[in-house]
Amino acid sequence: MGRRARVHVRAGILACLLGLSACAGWGVREPLNVTIADITPLDMTVLEQRYAVKVRLLNPNNAEIAFDGVVFDLEINDKPFAKGVSSQGGVPRFGEAVIEMQVVSGLQNILRQIPELQKGDRAGFTYRVKGRLHSTGGLGSIPFNKSGEFAFPTAGGKPGS
Repeated sequence: MGRRARVHVRAGILACLLGLSACAGWGVREPLNVTIADITPLDMTVLEQRYAVKVRLLNPNNAEIAFDGVVFDLEINDKPFAKGVSSQGGVPRFGEAVIEMQVVSGLQNILRQIPELQKGDRAGFTYRVKGRLHSTGGLGSIPFNKSGEFAFPTAGGKPGS
């Protein structure tokens, strides 16, 4: 093998190693913990409702997660409720971040909730947030899919059980 061919092989190996190290830096060993921290109505019309949703991201990994976009769907009581996006991004290693996302819901999504709200024995409601964090630099995305519950306050002001 000639000198020039060896240089090309070494350059190719170096490029592969750099690519793999970039992917390894983005690799997440444990999944993010994603919870809804707050929902605030912004704009209500008959056919469309907009909300500001604060989402808390907890990173249990020893590497920062930098991202430049988030896309997610919010379900309430196992029914689609809203879709949202954000361009904020970054969760420190072993840390947390709260990002505010603008979400939109339609009249049909509100109407789907009426039968659940009419049930007198409900102590709260369930939610599910699923989506993707898009990595900075286009190296891929990290999916998330988490469920939780909100308890309605009882007569004493404390959430129901």
